[in-house]
Amino acid sequence: MSESSSSETGTMQQAAELSRRMVCGGLAGMIAKTATNPLERIKMLSQTGEHGSKGKQSIANLYRSIVRNEGILGLWAGNGANLLRVFPAKAVVFSSNDYYKKKLRILSGTEAGQALPNSLEFLGGGMAGMTATLVTYPLDLARGRISGKLKVEGSSRHYNGIIHTVLATVKEEGVKALYKGVKPTVLGAMPYEVSLIFFGFVDFCSTLERYAISILLAALVRD
Repeated sequence: MSESSSSETGTMQQAAELSRRMVCGGLAGMIAKTATNPLERIKMLSQTGEHGSKGKQSIANLYRSIVRNEGILGLWAGNGANLLRVFPAKAVVFSSNDYYKKKLRILSGTEAGQALPNSLEFLGGGMAGMTATLVTYPLDLARGRISGKLKVEGSSRHYNGIIHTVLATVKEEGVKALYKGVKPTVLGAMPYEVSLIFFGFVDFCSTLERYAISILLAALVRD
């Protein structure tokens, strides 16, 4: 096999592995975000106070208010923005992680084939997470604005849907408003991405690959 053929094979294998990691990480993120969205919605309403009632409300009361005013699906208001940003975010995370690790390898003098020190692995992963958060932050802001206000009887929620929220924010407050609060969010992304993406999703990938055929067959039989 020629040197060029070996190089092409290696590149294809790297691309396949990157795609696998992106899909696994994306699915893990979508499942986690969807599962926790009701609690996130309740937390947002508790923080903003935009729940149509006076005074502080308990978790149970906020839950009942959401279901009463918006139906059971109201618990997942803003989840669309969460899901929409998952795969772009993961694409940025894994592609930029490779870029940062290459740069850190050069700066640290680590030779090809040698493992990077754990500290640099963590740094590369954290920087990748911060980059992804910065790129997809407007969607996160839209999610927060949608889920942070309850649609009470006799009125309409100020923000309706992702596109409307982004356009309304730009029209009323300018483009810079899409990045309000971005600094603490970006800084918080470093430990989050390192712990979740580069550790937590590994077991999920293994489980997904192990049971993928069974899950597919079960879905086909059920349908």
